[in-house]
Amino acid sequence: MALLNPSFEDAGTLPGEAAHWTLTAVTSLEELAGFGTAPEEAWEDFERWFERLASPDDVIVVLAFFDTLKGYEAFESGWDNVVYLYELPPVQLVSATFDGHDAEDCESGWSNVPYAHEWSDVAGMTGMFGTEPREGFEEKWHGNEAYAWTWAGVTSSHAMFDAGAQGVEEFESAWTRATTQ
Repeated sequence: MALLNPSFEDAGTLPGEAAHWTLTAVTSLEELAGFGTAPEEAWEDFERWFERLASPDDVIVVLAFFDTLKGYEAFESGWDNVVYLYELPPVQLVSATFDGHDAEDCESGWSNVPYAHEWSDVAGMTGMFGTEPREGFEEKWHGNEAYAWTWAGVTSSHAMFDAGAQGVEEFESAWTRATTQ
């Protein structure tokens, strides 16, 4: 959809208004909440609710009891798991093998044989773009074969207003003068 009245030349129904444009105003009211003995700071430090302890030694530790005076949760009763499995039976254990070995050494089958441990082990080669050893960005880049290498090679034109009659916008056409009361 085309933008209607993009240069603001067509006046709207009210003074200072442009046709096909909508003016929107937003206001808000900010209010600060004060806390504690210094409400002007407007932040809660929670120090009047709790005593600040400077050391873990100052913390009072209370032991929580489970079942009948046990200081730990055994997860044996009340959890529907009375037959709890403490270890896997040997018949259910199957070792994974990697080419007959217990561990994957990433040496074979990964297109990296022999594995390079140092940069000096890597053979360097020049990347080719077509038949050239560099990318010139001059071909097959969405029609930019006529690439401009300097600003002098760029064609330019002036923006025209009033149906192409003026090179500057004066905002004079059919605007009702806005007044204040």
